[in-house]
Amino acid sequence: MNTRFLETFIWLARLKSFSRTAEKLHASQPAVSGRIVALEELLGVTLYERNSKGFELTAAGRRVLDRCERIVELSNELKSIATEDNVLGRPVRIGASDVITLSWMSDLVAVLGSKYVDYQFDIVTDSANNLSRMLMADEIDIALIANSIDANRIVNAPLCNYRIEWLANPRRFDVTKPINIEQLCELPIIMPPPGTPGYTWQVEYLKRHNPNYSPDRPSPLRISCGYSPATGIQMVAQGFGVLPVPVLLARPWIASGEVAPLKVKESFPAWAMNACYKSPPTIPIIVSLVETAQAVAKAYADRRGGSDFWP
Repeated sequence: MNTRFLETFIWLARLKSFSRTAEKLHASQPAVSGRIVALEELLGVTLYERNSKGFELTAAGRRVLDRCERIVELSNELKSIATEDNVLGRPVRIGASDVITLSWMSDLVAVLGSKYVDYQFDIVTDSANNLSRMLMADEIDIALIANSIDANRIVNAPLCNYRIEWLANPRRFDVTKPINIEQLCELPIIMPPPGTPGYTWQVEYLKRHNPNYSPDRPSPLRISCGYSPATGIQMVAQGFGVLPVPVLLARPWIASGEVAPLKVKESFPAWAMNACYKSPPTIPIIVSLVETAQAVAKAYADRRGGSDFWP
């Protein structure tokens, strides 16, 4: 049985669109249709039925979907095991965003060193955009980043969430009074570089609560930092402007009085972190490594308590 047929059936069931499935699998729509027809002939059942809303899984399609997913998963696992001898000669390459590196990455490294004694690990810290590119180019095996990667054969496994607060220098800005987004937009806002997830999230948040906001609006001061949370917090402490950051990382600066949270009425969405890797994995332990990272993140959250960070 051709697992490509099964994978096509799985994605068609998820996306409910031949065109989107073709785009996801980098195939033509006729190729997608042909794979489904071939699978139906092989199984001797009809998997889809068309109706006024498009199409739906038949009873037979619903029965076999779970089995198809398990077969594809086992096939990928078999490929990983078969290539194990070919990859043990090099380190496992882990890319991590600054947010994770500055919080629980050292805990993960300690666990990996004791759990996977036959492996070596290379840790790369960079922006989410660069780590995504490196993963797609097979320059790293897994990316722990603050967004997901929407690409064929990429798995995005949830890791943890960081609460975000707007920070300001309390000696330059009034942090005692509540403000709304319109008032926030009158302040000098430090922006991540355009094209990064942080920039997109920040602009979407400001536009959602203030339809008149534009990142291209005339301003006496425009500030952009090649986003590292530590650099951003230091810029806030020096009075350059205001910035939304994971409050967990800013606790030492808040405790010293160098920065303080702004009382913005509209809360900023939490940052959701994911472990992104290719399917099938480039190294057999990747799935186990993700589970280890999830356990380490949970232990970190349990140890710290509070609402700054949660799995």
